[in-house]
Amino acid sequence: MSKGKIVALAAIGVAAVLLLSTDKGKKIRKQIAEASEDWSETLGELADKAVCSAKDLKKLVSKEIKGLSSDAREKITNIIDEGSKRAKKLRKEVAEAVETEVG
Repeated sequence: MSKGKIVALAAIGVAAVLLLSTDKGKKIRKQIAEASEDWSETLGELADKAVCSAKDLKKLVSKEIKGLSSDAREKITNIIDEGSKRAKKLRKEVAEAVETEVG
């Protein structure tokens, strides 16, 4: 193992000990947990807005595409629906990732 890897592992070990065993480490862990929760809430809100925006876009586009062929209307609607599904999936993944990190 190279000297750089040994130094890096030692630094990680020292950081872990400080975070887990000192009062200051407890405060830092608490701050990290709070920041994670804040980010989770913020990302969740953004995902919710994306879902709502996709629904609003679908309604708007539905009105505007009446003159298009049914195939084109269906393709556009499917694209919007897929965006909404991806936003919901992203929100779920973010919530799970934060829960794993905090928990």
